[in-house]
Formats: sequence, structure tokens, C-alpha cells
Amino acid sequence: MENHRDAGDNLRVGGSGRSSSSRERILREVESRGSASTAEIVTSTGLHENTVREHLERLRIDGRLRRIRAEAQGRGRPGWRWEAPPAYAVNPYAGLALALADSLAQVAADPVAQARAAGVRWGAEVASERTDAAADAHELVLEVMREQGFAPDATADGILLHSCPLLAAAARRSDVVCAVHEGLVEGIARSRVEGTDAELQPFQAAGACVLHLRAVS
Repeated sequence: MENHRDAGDNLRVGGSGRSSSSRERILREVESRGSASTAEIVTSTGLHENTVREHLERLRIDGRLRRIRAEAQGRGRPGWRWEAPPAYAVNPYAGLALALADSLAQVAADPVAQARAAGVRWGAEVASERTDAAADAHELVLEVMREQGFAPDATADGILLHSCPLLAAAARRSDVVCAVHEGLVEGIARSRVEGTDAELQPFQAAGACVLHLRAVS
């Protein structure tokens, strides 16, 4: 039997269980559309239909996607579509994060800047509690992000984050949620090397966000 597994399907353990780059890509595709049919996902991702069906079923079992009936069009039973459940149904903390992000976006003059500043303070606090952790800023960031459930992978092009514990919230309010995470990393890194700058590029790689650490002169 032909094996249709994609080359990018190296399984990793993230905050929400076993996942793969293709699976996260499918999840983000559905979230960006609101809902999608299997055929639409196959077309947009270029993955084999069998691969897409396997990932969709796994996402359904994990509670990250659910099937809904499509609107009836003409005669016959309507087909199925896929949609992501509300953030609070997947992860109660993601629901809380989304509520806070929405509130900040409504009341703050610059919600992204304030979210990032909050993340920096959070990162500094996390780092201050890690007296026995890695002394190197890069290694400490990898260590903390791994514990937080981001499944980091250090590469020549930056740190790839293959998972996100607040993916459902980030898909809705990536500006605020990702700014907090960017600040978190910067706060951690600056605890070891003052002036380090962090840049988080959401959903830039296949099934991953890309994180860059740079020394600011």
C-alpha cells in the first residue's frame, strides 16, 4: 500500500499533545476560514486526501476540531465541514487569554505594545526563579519554551515553535497573544544578556512560528 505520509510529519510533543507540522497547518487553515470541507483543505494545503483525512480525524479525537453539517444545497444530504471549537472548549486558559486579549485590545491605546511589555515582565519573573537553569540566554529560552509547550527546535534560520499552548486564542488575536509571547522570550533572554531583542513571526514556517534572538548594540 502506498504511504501518503508527508515529509514534514515528524511528530512532536506540544502543549496539546502529539502534533505534526502538517496537522498544525491544517488546523490553522480551518481556523483562518472559520470552517472548511475536506476538499477545500486538500486544495489549499496541497496534501494528499488520505493524509488530510488522517490529520482531521486526529484533530477531532484531540478535541481541536469538530464536524458540522454544511448548509443544504439542493437535493440530497448535505456534506460535512470542519470547524474549531471555541477557545474555552479546547483549553480553558486559552479562553481566558482570548478574553484578556480582547479586553486589552478595546481599552489600551496600544494593545500590542502593552501586551509585549507585560510579556517582558513575565519573562523576567520566570527567569529570576530559574537560578539553576542554563546560563546561556539561547539555551534558557529553549528550556523555558519547551516547558511551556511550544516544542521549540533550534535551526540556522531561528527557533521554530512547532506548537502553541494558546493556539486557539492566537488564531483569533495573534497581535496581542503573540506580542505577549514575544515579550516573554525577550524578558527571559535579557535576564542573561542585557539588550537582547526578540522577534516572533507567527505562522511563518510550515506548521510553525519562527523566533529570532538578536543582540542589540
